[in-house]
Amino acid sequence: MIYIQRSETPPVLDLEDSNSVGSKEYTEAIKHFEDKDRNFTFRAYKEVKDVLEVMFNSKCAYCESDISPVSYGDIEHFRPKSAYHTTKAETLKYPGYYWLAMDWNNLLLSCEVCNRTYKKNQFPLVDEAKRKKKYDEEVIEEPLLIDPCDASSNPQDHINFTEEGLVEYTLGGRCKGKKSIEVYGLDNPKLTRKRKKLAKEISDKKSQVLRYMDNIRALLATPLPGELKSVLENNFIDLETVYKSIKNLNLPTEPYQGLVRNLTAEFLAKYSPIIDKLLFEFHEQKKEE
Repeated sequence: MIYIQRSETPPVLDLEDSNSVGSKEYTEAIKHFEDKDRNFTFRAYKEVKDVLEVMFNSKCAYCESDISPVSYGDIEHFRPKSAYHTTKAETLKYPGYYWLAMDWNNLLLSCEVCNRTYKKNQFPLVDEAKRKKKYDEEVIEEPLLIDPCDASSNPQDHINFTEEGLVEYTLGGRCKGKKSIEVYGLDNPKLTRKRKKLAKEISDKKSQVLRYMDNIRALLATPLPGELKSVLENNFIDLETVYKSIKNLNLPTEPYQGLVRNLTAEFLAKYSPIIDKLLFEFHEQKKEE
């Protein structure tokens, strides 16, 4: 999970526009739930889904798995709209945060596993006595879950990924980090296997980069006979290829950016200036030949 800056509210959900679908549904939802009618049907809007897919690069807001090839993904309500409970074992409590069902700041893109198997209607708070139960209550809640679009609860401050691809909560994330891992299922076996595979790939690539750099330094240290010049050139080419592949793993469209950043940030900060200089000099030399 990484922090994602939320884009502007789609016109269809502009609650300040009395003619928007979201504004009309907001009014209808309040009336239904004040009448204790739980059968109100909330609609999902194609325009909203499209904006969410762009904002999250077609990845789950929680686990960062790529959604598009395997499922349609869900429009997820961070605060559950119809009912809630603090744990899955607890009986559902009604109503939920019905007034936020069409609030843009409450909507995320989620994979079906995180949404339907793990989080579902869970929404624990630091202080249950401060839960907002009605749209017009003046209560300030503190969720126990990380909101990936809330800069004040940046995921990297609460969770970390190891060299083995395991997820763990940070020292400062003993509350939110630990609970978010549990509720979102970030440590589920299938997801962990995918991260382990990627972590191994990153480890191998970093080792290759260091090996090519050592080879290049050794070859540049002495005058080269003609047959070794091609060996030097091949090492430069291989270095550039693997180095670029590590940088490409950091593209926002790639999955598991939380893991990738944890495992590559320090490495790239240390070696990028050296590698960039080596490659620049290599390409300049090639131009002169």
